[in-house]
Amino acid sequence: MSSEGAEPGGKGRPTPKRAEARKARRNAMPSNRKEAAALQRERNREARTRARQALLTGDERHLPPRDAGPERRLARDVVDSRFTLGQVFVVVIGVVFVLGIAVPNTVVQGVTNIAGLIALTVIVIDSARCGRAAKVAVTEKFSLAQARGISSYAFLRAMLPRRFRRPPPKVARGGAAL
Repeated sequence: MSSEGAEPGGKGRPTPKRAEARKARRNAMPSNRKEAAALQRERNREARTRARQALLTGDERHLPPRDAGPERRLARDVVDSRFTLGQVFVVVIGVVFVLGIAVPNTVVQGVTNIAGLIALTVIVIDSARCGRAAKVAVTEKFSLAQARGISSYAFLRAMLPRRFRRPPPKVARGGAAL
């Protein structure tokens, strides 16, 4: 074969020496602390941007640590597969607020305040039940050690209206949690 041209299917250049390949793989080190800090800030900014985008799209690879992991995914699926009263929380609070301000009658204001407190209590109890169900599901599938913090994670997710949940729900309401 001729040494002038590259072989068909070849890469067209000589294989680099091991030392040259190591140098090429190594990241350029900053020469002083100021450059190192700027480089670190840039890396942190990129990581935050990826995490924010992952929260909006549901990309599992770049989720922040609070939402990452298969046990958190299962907890999200358990919460998202059921209707929770937290989904109507904003509406209930809005109605109580409007009735409390708009109606000058003190009896109506008192009734709306009591109704609002009752609704808030029922919503908190429902969210706590949902958090407990998520913890039980995670404990059954994984282990008790991995279920740590799942109750509060699911409780807070259940308090939000479905369209405000981040990462977005991947399970249909009434569907089976994976």
